[in-house]
Formats: sequence, C-alpha cells, structure tokens
Amino acid sequence: MVILALAGKRLPLPAALKLTEALRGALLKSCPQPIPEWVSGHDVDGRASTRSHVALLPLPFVGSEYADGRLMGVALALPRDLDQIEAARVLEPWLRDAHGQPRPLRLFDGQWLECAAELETREQPPHSLRLETWTGPSQRWASVTPVVLDRHFDGPDKWEQAAEAVKTSCERAGLPRPLEVLLHPVSLIAGVPKSNEFPWIKRKKDGGRMHHTHAVIVFGEPVQGPVLVGAGRFRGYGLCRPLLQRGDNHA
Repeated sequence: MVILALAGKRLPLPAALKLTEALRGALLKSCPQPIPEWVSGHDVDGRASTRSHVALLPLPFVGSEYADGRLMGVALALPRDLDQIEAARVLEPWLRDAHGQPRPLRLFDGQWLECAAELETREQPPHSLRLETWTGPSQRWASVTPVVLDRHFDGPDKWEQAAEAVKTSCERAGLPRPLEVLLHPVSLIAGVPKSNEFPWIKRKKDGGRMHHTHAVIVFGEPVQGPVLVGAGRFRGYGLCRPLLQRGDNHA
C-alpha cells in the first residue's frame, strides 16, 4: 500500500467514491504512455482486465470513541505480484519531485471536491494512516465502506443469498472463503456512517443502482489485509478493517 495524507477541505467518509475517482483521474493523467494494465484495469483492447490492478482506498478516522469519520488519507493498494521497479517507474515521478521530496497532488472533481494529497512520510503518522491499521492480520473484519453486491436478491432468503455472494466475492479477491458473513445497514466500526448514507455505484451497462450494505466477515484463520470485497473494491467500497475481540479503540 502507498499511503497519501489529505489536506485542505475536510471530507466526510461518504465522499470516498468521489475522492477515489479524483485520485484515479490524477494518476491516469500523469501516467506514462501506454498506460500499464495494472494501473488502468483494462487490457490493450480496452476490455476489463483479468489481472490484478491497483485499488484505491479511502482512509478515514474511525474506530475510536471520538471518531468522526472524516477522510484523513487515501491509499493505493498495489497488486502483490507487481514488480517494484515497474511500480517505481510509474509512481515515483508522480509522487516525488526532482529532489525526492513528496509532491503535493491537487485532487479536484470539477464540482465541489477539492483537496490536496501528499505521500505520507512521517515517522509517527496518525493511526488511520498506518499500514498495520488496515492490514491486520485478523480473523474478523468489519466494513468501513459498504460492500457492493453484484446483483439483486429476492425471496425470503435474500439476505442469506447476499451473504453467500459476499463469500464468493472474497474468493474472487484472492481471500479464503469466510466461515460467516453478517450483513447489516450499520457498521461495527465506530464513526462509520450507515450504508444508506453512501452514494450508490451504478452499473455500467444500464445505469441501474447496485445495492450495498455493511458487513462483518469472519474467516477460519487470520487473514492479511487489506481486505477489499464486493463489486466496488477497486474504487474504495468494500474496504474492511480488523475487528478486534475487545473493540477497535485506536484513533
């Protein structure tokens, strides 16, 4: 993970989708041509990539008594098999200036979102901007941004069907199949808004809304994060945080 700290206008956690879209736009604009598949998520013919590509994660202040859910940073989760030299070739000129110092990045969506991001280099960054906060390992994870379901479910057992779909989504993301998935409109992480306070992600084919929900995911063994699940996992939705047995009480 490459972690960037945010400065400027305070953004609430439901602005996560706009933030990750602005960050992706800035990355694509600065990227050397041709844009690598691990960055764009598309192959040379413009089709959705079948290979791992970068995911963009909002990093909010959540998980403590005083957490207010504001976005403190944003991160790029790089594919585990990505060559470090290739990653540096693309990212270093974007993130650092000619002297090797962090380069301020202006993120703007053309409307109301405007802030600055800069590579996090402090020895003791806030807990929300530390790698281990989002990577665990842990057996129990709870969503910080809603998990987007890949289809709509009907019938008296629709929530059981949806939970099974989330388990399958975990496997699709390279994680073990969970022992249990619990779905609820409220997150178990303090400071996280209800799922209905987050904007919908729309299907590309028809513009329809994709349903989303908060989740608790229980694996049979400790899992190393980041844990990103669901149809929006590359865009900042479906981000989970380790759920400690005695509560997650860090700021």
